[in-house]
Parts: sequence; C-alpha cells; structure tokens
Amino acid sequence: MTIEQDKRVVSALIQGNNQAWIEIGNCIDLWLINASARHFIQDADIQDLKQEILEKLLENKYSRLQQFAFRCRLSTWVGTIVNNHVYENYTSSIRRERREKGFESFKLNVFNDENESENLIDRIDSQEKVEKALEILTPNEHRTIRMLYWDGLDAVDISRVTGENRSTITSRITRARKKLRKVFLESENETESEEGKAI
Repeated sequence: MTIEQDKRVVSALIQGNNQAWIEIGNCIDLWLINASARHFIQDADIQDLKQEILEKLLENKYSRLQQFAFRCRLSTWVGTIVNNHVYENYTSSIRRERREKGFESFKLNVFNDENESENLIDRIDSQEKVEKALEILTPNEHRTIRMLYWDGLDAVDISRVTGENRSTITSRITRARKKLRKVFLESENETESEEGKAI
C-alpha cells in the first residue's frame, strides 16, 4: 500500500465502511500471529485481543484513527498498537477485573426488557452460573454476548468488529438472550421443585 492508499483506508474506516474494517481486522490478525509466538498467547485469547484492539480504534468516534499522521505506514502503526496492547493488557489481573465488571453489566442488562426481569436477575447470583449458562451458546453467540455486555458495544460496532451485517448481529443477540432466559428460568423451576420436595 502507498501513503495515498493508507489515507483512503483511514478515511473509509472513519466513515464506517465495513470492507475497510475487515481489511484492518486482517492486518491486526497478522500482527497478533507474530505477537502470540513471542508472548505465548493462548489461541482462545487471540480473538478477545483482536476485539479489544478494534474497540480501541472505535473509541471516541475514531479519535485514534483521526490522530494518525501518516508519518509511517498504516500497517506499521497498527502493529505498534497491537504490540503495545498485548504488552500492557495481556495479564490475568486485567482479565479477571474485566470478567467481574462484565458480570455486573450482564446481570443488570441481559433481561432488562423482560416482564419477569426481577425474578431472572435474582437467579444470576454468581459468575459461575453465568459462565455455565454461556456454555449453551454457539461460539458466535457467546462472543457477541460478551461484546455486548462485557465490552459495552452496540450492534453497529459489533458488526464492524466481526465484519458481519448488523441484522445478523441483532438476530444473534435475540437468539442468545432467549437461550439464556430459558436456562435461568429452568434454574428457577428446579430450585422451586427442590424446595417443594424438602417440605
């Protein structure tokens, strides 16, 4: 790519062009492959790291992208962001804190438009229960729910991170929430049944 091509890509990214976001995602993938070899990053964490890096580029109406001064190649700049992010954030304490924060967001928001939300929220009383419930989701549903509640992205930004249509994301969220609702309602029924037997 030439500097002019880099300028066109940055402009397309700022305008929300999905194809440009796919290209930048591919660039991040390449840098993460290199970083993973150096830092012994587990495969399961690669996708999370990619998502976090894309979110950095989305923050504050693309302010980071708007500050890019073209003093180096776009791909080199992306590589610097990837390497800095991996170095600063790939630690267990950061991930633990993120899990705890995400749990609270999930609990408060996952059933916020359900009539039975209070009963369901009472059932979401531990991170372990949430992690177990998330196991019933497909990998794509699981990742989307984490982006929505753990990372605070909306459907538009999730579609940019994943390269999928917004309608695909909203359908997936609806499907995942129905599955989770069923799990927590079944948990409630099991508890009531056990209490009945005890009497």
